[in-house]
Amino acid sequence: MIPDINDQLKPRPRKYRNIVKHISPYLLATNTDDDPLSSKDVFIDLSTSRGTERFLGTFTQKGMEFVLERFGVISHLTNTGLKNTSCKLNTDDPYLHKISVRHNINGKSYLSGELSMRKTSMDFPNVDRPYTLLLVEWFLLQHPLKSFSRKRPQLPGQNHPGLGISELIFELFYWTARRLEVDGVVLVPNFLHTGLLYGRQFLFIDPVRQGELYSLDKIRKYHSLDQLSWACAEGQLIDVKKQDRYLWVPAPMVLPVSRKLKDYFHRHNYVETVRQTKNTFRVKINKGYKKSYSSSWMSL
Repeated sequence: MIPDINDQLKPRPRKYRNIVKHISPYLLATNTDDDPLSSKDVFIDLSTSRGTERFLGTFTQKGMEFVLERFGVISHLTNTGLKNTSCKLNTDDPYLHKISVRHNINGKSYLSGELSMRKTSMDFPNVDRPYTLLLVEWFLLQHPLKSFSRKRPQLPGQNHPGLGISELIFELFYWTARRLEVDGVVLVPNFLHTGLLYGRQFLFIDPVRQGELYSLDKIRKYHSLDQLSWACAEGQLIDVKKQDRYLWVPAPMVLPVSRKLKDYFHRHNYVETVRQTKNTFRVKINKGYKKSYSSSWMSL
């Protein structure tokens, strides 16, 4: 279930606050256990035209692996059979940094995660100044060794099942934004099911879309996530009021970090529009529609 706005804007869980509190900036920027760093090394910024070898100007490969270990990501991956975890950074483009997470298993390299991120400025409706955000250009989490199943059939856009660690990754997004002193993190869900997944911590900038998301989340009581998402992707989800197909249109969602950005989502007009849309928007799956799968639970 997607929490309401007030719950989403509450302080982060103490567990993660305590973890971050005890992570030194030097550990994020070191390349080896004995690598001495100057303050200049630690605070390299993406604004330099020559770029940097550090992800978002802060994280070295070793620093990123350290953070993943402290947040429990690596242990989770190991427990699911994805051992020998390593991170590879690509910072050739000074304004768009990339990270991939791979596993060397029996002589083969398997990809479980990819992220492309950059800093950006974004204008919001009825706000005087733009917000500074971390923009997620590309985001992938997958278990390359697992197959789809009755419990977890293929969803639109998937080549492999997910990893079940999105909440941990969202925490990393949040604290990365805090570390870089930006207002929040923005991404764009391409599918209904990714919107519902991100909606556990992200909010649509558009209050109408946020209200629709709450309504879509409510009808999951009656439909499985895969049937709901495939119905939408295949034009079989009906807007009851309009008596027409409901099409998922990608739009930006934000994980607010700064107080100023959180205040945007507390505004009366935003909250009231969300409430009204939530109470009036209704969808249903077209009568007789049922998504079919192969014996390996791939979509047909």
